[in-house]
Amino acid sequence: MFETPAKKIREDIARARVALGRDELPRALGHLLDAVRALGAAQVFGREKAEVQAHLQDWLREFNRHPAVKSHYAAKGVHVTPYVKYKGGAEAALAGALAGLLDELENRDRQEAHRAEERRARHKEELLAGAQAALDAGELPKAKALLRRAGEEFGQEPGLLADCGQRLLRAGLFLDAGEMLERAVAQDPRDSRALAGAVQAYGAAREFPKVEALYLQALQTFGNHPRTLLHMARMYMEWRRFDDAYDCARKAREADPGLDEAQAIMDQAGRHIFTR
Repeated sequence: MFETPAKKIREDIARARVALGRDELPRALGHLLDAVRALGAAQVFGREKAEVQAHLQDWLREFNRHPAVKSHYAAKGVHVTPYVKYKGGAEAALAGALAGLLDELENRDRQEAHRAEERRARHKEELLAGAQAALDAGELPKAKALLRRAGEEFGQEPGLLADCGQRLLRAGLFLDAGEMLERAVAQDPRDSRALAGAVQAYGAAREFPKVEALYLQALQTFGNHPRTLLHMARMYMEWRRFDDAYDCARKAREADPGLDEAQAIMDQAGRHIFTR
């Protein structure tokens, strides 16, 4: 169906009304600005023009009564309403007023977003610094609580979970470190440092099923590297799963004949397997 200029203007005013109802002032002003500019440029006459102007006046009445608009103008020391006026035929003046107000609101929102980001960054640093101070002082429950909170609030930031996990690992809190580093690996499977830390933490806690799962994930992510297979063989020996230790050591030796330790593990595991 052919879209007349008046229909397009009415649709923009309707979008502006929806955005205003959602308290999205910049979006509302943007839609209304489109409508006002179109009204000033389009050939709209008679009843259609009167109808569009009526919709425009209705929107401005809602806008001038909106609590956020009152708050914005009160902060500027303006208390006399209506804040934004419109007289038929003065679309250019209204468009200028709306554009200026839109610039003010967008600039205010950018400043508020910047201040919020600064507050968020300070809060994160306070949590991490407090946690490290608690670790250094041996206040382990407090440190764990602060690092857990940092992980919950900022865990989506790259490297944050790995940082928290490494702090716990250095403090010897192996299970807590393993859990945090495991989350880091789940977030970024190619974070080899987090993966190695999680293996170290769970290995120190003798959580062999966890270590095994991490090694299997490493093989899937990075391929059958002989060093990884050798490390798995060591882990299986400690776990007393000699068949698996022998198998991993054999694969490691086949991939890298220079791995003498792999042959030593095969010999040691073989004594357990073949003398049953």
